Amino acid sequence: MHPNFLFILVLCAGQARAELSGLLSALHYFGLYFNGTADSLGISRGQCHYSFESYALLEERRTCAPDDEHILHLTQAPPVRKPPLLIKCLQQLDPPENGTAAEPGLLIMRSAKEIVNLLKPIGNATKRHEPGSCVVVHFCTASSLECARVAPVMNLLPHLFPTLPIAYVDAYEFGRFNAEFGIVSLPTLMIFHQGRPLIKYDPSWSDSEKRSFGKFIMRHTNVRTVDPQAIHPDILNRSRREPLSNVPIVQTDYYLGLAWAFILACLANYLRQTVFWKQLVEMVQRNWRESEETQMEMVD
Repeated sequence: MHPNFLFILVLCAGQARAELSGLLSALHYFGLYFNGTADSLGISRGQCHYSFESYALLEERRTCAPDDEHILHLTQAPPVRKPPLLIKCLQQLDPPENGTAAEPGLLIMRSAKEIVNLLKPIGNATKRHEPGSCVVVHFCTASSLECARVAPVMNLLPHLFPTLPIAYVDAYEFGRFNAEFGIVSLPTLMIFHQGRPLIKYDPSWSDSEKRSFGKFIMRHTNVRTVDPQAIHPDILNRSRREPLSNVPIVQTDYYLGLAWAFILACLANYLRQTVFWKQLVEMVQRNWRESEETQMEMVD
């Protein structure tokens, strides 16, 4: 065989091998080809790895079996939930009056001074695992429908946790505390330890979550609820209506009115600058002039 022919053949083979290598690299980049071993595949996306030949022949994709070693991470149980943030609370009892213990109840905050006095720390505890003053604060407002729904549960909560102060703060009246404590939705239940907010709960309402307030408190504090059967029936009936009403109160929201006024003013200013508005004004002016000219001709 002629040497030049062999040289040309080797050159063509080398060029073809380089082009094939580039093609396989591109296919490997897009996940269509893999030249490694089964052990080096690692974690897959839940689909069996197939060869380039099967892809080129348009074979249907094969689904991995449930026991495939490369998709075991998809069938494993979810990770264990992290342990709750546990807060150690001092058990506080109201002093007895006339020899009888005072009946627990929801503390309605009337002023900012009352809120500051309620959150005042007791002792020198600075860490949550040290016994300190705990206060549960319910941020809500009387005009909210969701707040009215959870009102009976909140009225009963102080009777379930008689050793834990539970207070109500009107988020509409004391709006500055919303930004300070990060209140973004209503209702919100927040636990304070030594005057510091540690954890909050934004409940979603459903029949299965009516007692989630109590579960939230027991999960994150060392305070436990009393036996619900021990609560007097009169207290259960009274808690459905007071001190928080289960009917939302209709109030005039002036801030909402100002917000809508600002939006409408911005919209009007934007419309004034559009071509449509200018054409509409010109059309009205033209019709007005034509009507005036028609009236003058009729008078003449």
